Amino acid sequence: MTLISKILYSWHNFRMNYHFLLVESCLDDELKRELIIKWEYHKAKANQLKNNPHSLS
Repeated sequence: MTLISKILYSWHNFRMNYHFLLVESCLDDELKRELIIKWEYHKAKANQLKNNPHSLS
């Protein structure tokens, strides 16, 4: 894993966990749906970088 891949993985992992914590404490259903979309995006990107560290898109 290159340095850039590690940084990107760390960023997406951090954002994934951040959005997960927000979803857990959110009371508004509309905002919760938006946060879940963001959480799923960062989760997919982190998994992509973990499984294929050479794909930087």
